[in-house]
Amino acid sequence: MKFEQLLDHFDSGICVEQLQKESLLDLALLFVAVDGSVCDAELNVVKEWATTLNWNSAVSMDNYIADMTGKCIHAVKTADIEAFIKHRMKYIVDQPMRELALKIAQEVIEADGNLDSKEKSAIEFLETQV
Repeated sequence: MKFEQLLDHFDSGICVEQLQKESLLDLALLFVAVDGSVCDAELNVVKEWATTLNWNSAVSMDNYIADMTGKCIHAVKTADIEAFIKHRMKYIVDQPMRELALKIAQEVIEADGNLDSKEKSAIEFLETQV
């Protein structure tokens, strides 16, 4: 039965749309962690923006954010930032959504008032992917 629901979701575009939303959220959370620390001001920007998403997942948004924040911290610690960005951008197929990814990332890194060299490098790489 779940497989049939999955096919129905594919047919209606829900899975593609949700995957884009998740990828956008993943990128936003990466930019929270990219400077090596998770700043509350930056995380609050992401959480506030995330409430505007029409979230359609079995995983609650709060649980998703908590889990993905840990994965983003791991990506930063293992210097996989560019690979993380490339992988997530692969799933953002709509150009307006790609531009939104850049906009949200910029808002996140500006939230604490400090532009770290890692943030600058990551945002420049993201710009090349848009």
